[in-house]
Amino acid sequence: MKKILLMLFVTFSLSTLGADSSLYQFEWMDDDKEIYVLQNRKFRKVGRFNLSLMGNLNISDKFVNTYGGGIKAAYFLKEDWGIELGFGIGKPTYNDTFDRVAEQQAVPFYNAITQHLSASVVWSPWYGKFNTFNVVYYLDWYISLGVAQVSTEDDSPAFDVSAAQVNAKDFETKDDSSIGITWSTGFLWYLTRTIGLRLEFTGFHYKGVWTREIAGSSKEDFDVTFHNYNMGLGLNFLF
Repeated sequence: MKKILLMLFVTFSLSTLGADSSLYQFEWMDDDKEIYVLQNRKFRKVGRFNLSLMGNLNISDKFVNTYGGGIKAAYFLKEDWGIELGFGIGKPTYNDTFDRVAEQQAVPFYNAITQHLSASVVWSPWYGKFNTFNVVYYLDWYISLGVAQVSTEDDSPAFDVSAAQVNAKDFETKDDSSIGITWSTGFLWYLTRTIGLRLEFTGFHYKGVWTREIAGSSKEDFDVTFHNYNMGLGLNFLF
């Protein structure tokens, strides 16, 4: 008998917690107060557009600092699945590591993304909430995978100039473009039903030409796959 009662209790508890509209009722609370369990997804995405304005910092380039920005627009066909288009730009600037390598009469080769266009599928099955200073905040955690067209800049022409010109950064750069794979993972932190913060880690993987110095002033080119990673932070708007 005890086993039967236990099974009925567990079944009733799971069905209650699993209901998306279920609430815990507390008799000692005011009538206008509600306590939502974790299973309640307060902010819905299905049938809504997401528009994100992002600021990005590249964290994979050794010899340049690339700061940029971008915009992403997504539409969710289901609560957990959506499609997203993205556009971004970046501006590489030589950093201290570049200067120290150039001082040793070597060319610090870099390959940086200056512009990208992407189309991705977004999967967002995870959500949660936390309480800070008696205010409840809601989060969505997502991952995405897609294709990207990237425009890049590298300093391979620097291998054909003098060391003094490299130190003075007096050389041309080369532009190129490629098709590759992009993915991202991040969080949407809802401030209101229509405005939130977005924190994102993004990767780009694409084919390109890597240049190195082999003997004296001669150089050699290799076809390689570049791996480029960005951290992004921005505002997200839902319509």
